[in-house]
Amino acid sequence: MQRAQLKEFYGYGLILAVLTTVQMYSIYVATTTDLILTWKHYVGFGATALAGILWAFRKPQYLFYALGLTLVLGYENLIGFTPTLDFTATRYYFNNMAFPVSYQDFSMYMLLIWAYVAHARLRTMVQSLLVK
Repeated sequence: MQRAQLKEFYGYGLILAVLTTVQMYSIYVATTTDLILTWKHYVGFGATALAGILWAFRKPQYLFYALGLTLVLGYENLIGFTPTLDFTATRYYFNNMAFPVSYQDFSMYMLLIWAYVAHARLRTMVQSLLVK
């Protein structure tokens, strides 16, 4: 791999290491306190494991999508990584109907780091969509 590809690949590895560490902490907290892991946690654990397998087999093209999708779903509070699933809730209104929107702060930070690591690939994707 070229230098830029290696930098991106090891950046993904660092993100996976942080996610795995936080998930191990979640399991530790769940076993030592009265907090209970929900189905969102288990889906998040599975998605991280899938991304880890792709990283181990050196498939950066698929890893880009798997890790991005995992972090976006975590950001949208559909899957979980942290022990308590802390989230920030906002309300958007369409006429008189309120749409509850919540997002996880931890996943937002990890998504920003992922976008920084994969900025070259994201830039080429956007350019291919806009330039035609």
